[in-house]
Amino acid sequence: MIKKFIKTLAFFLTGLILFSGVNSILGPNSEDSEMMFKGYYNLEPNTVDAVFVGNSHTYKYWQPAFAWKELGMASMEISTSIMPSYVVKNVVIEALKTQNPKVLVIDATAFAQMNKDDKKFYFVLDNMKFSFNRIDMIENYCRYSGITGMDKLQYYFPIMQFHSRWKELGEEDFYQTHPSYLNSTYQTGFLSHGLDKEKKHPITDERTDIGSGNEAALRDLLEWCKQQQDIEIQFIAPPVLWKKNMGGYNRVGDIIKEYGMDYLNFNDKELYEFFKFEETDDFENINHTNINGSFKFTKVYGQYLMKKFQLDNHQGEDIYESWNQQSEDYYTLIRSYHYFKY
Repeated sequence: MIKKFIKTLAFFLTGLILFSGVNSILGPNSEDSEMMFKGYYNLEPNTVDAVFVGNSHTYKYWQPAFAWKELGMASMEISTSIMPSYVVKNVVIEALKTQNPKVLVIDATAFAQMNKDDKKFYFVLDNMKFSFNRIDMIENYCRYSGITGMDKLQYYFPIMQFHSRWKELGEEDFYQTHPSYLNSTYQTGFLSHGLDKEKKHPITDERTDIGSGNEAALRDLLEWCKQQQDIEIQFIAPPVLWKKNMGGYNRVGDIIKEYGMDYLNFNDKELYEFFKFEETDDFENINHTNINGSFKFTKVYGQYLMKKFQLDNHQGEDIYESWNQQSEDYYTLIRSYHYFKY
C-alpha cells in the first residue's frame, strides 16, 4: 500500500514538473529574464560575495562584469523588468538557496511602482525553478494583488492564458538565445542611447503613497530581513531623473528605516554627486542610466561595498577563471558601441 502511494505521488509530481515546463514555454517570452535566472543558476555554489535583486533599476545600473573587471568583486544579480514588489522576497529566498553572500542588495524602487501589468510577473514565474518557494511566491502575488479563488489557477497553470501561443513559438522559446556575460546588460538602447536634451537631477523631500499592496509586501520582506543573522542587507534606490518617482522612494525609505534597516537613496543630493554623472551622456532615459552611467554607478558603489563589507578581490583565484573570460567577452561586445567611453 505504501509503495503504491509513493509511486502514485511520484507520478503526479513528475507530471506537475513536466507540465510546469510546458507552462514556461508558453508564457510571455523575455530573453533578459531568462538570462538572469539561468545565468544565476549556472554559477558555482557559494562563489558570490554580493547578490543584487530588483527590477530594471538593478540590471540597468549594476553590471557584474564591470565589478569583476574593475574591482575583482564577485557579484551577481537576479532582476527583471518591473519585477512586482509582491515577489521580491521569494526571489531573494531563491537567490540564497545556492549562494551565501556577505551582502544582499535589494532594489527598493520595486515597492514604489504602481504598475499593474501582471504579465511582468511571468518574467519571474516562467524562469524560477519549480519548488515550494515558487508556490509560495504565487500565493504572495495573489494575496497582495487581491486575487482569490479560481482566478489563482492562471498562475499555477499559465497554459490557461497562453495556450494560443503554440502558433507563435520560435527557437527563443526552447533555447537560451541571450548569453549571460555574468548577467550584465547589453540591450541595444542601453548601449547606444543618451538623452535627446539636457535634463538635470531633481531633488524633493515629498512623500507619496506607494499603495497598500506594496507597503504590505515591503513590511513582510522587512520582517523576514530582521530574522537573517548571517548576511548584511542593504536597500537602495538608484539615481533617476524622474521627479515623479522620488516621493515614493522617500516613503519607502521611511518604512525601511522603521525596521532599523540600511537604506541608501542615491537621489539624495550629496549621494548623487558622488557619481559625477553627465546626464545627457550617462542616461538612456529619465528612469535609467545607459552603459556609461552604469559603469560609473557600478564602480563607485562597488568601491563602497568592497570597503564597507570587507569584500575580497578574487581576481587570480582558479575558481573564478570563467569570470575573466565572461567579463572580457562583455567588454569586447560593448566596445563596438560608441557610447561606451571607458
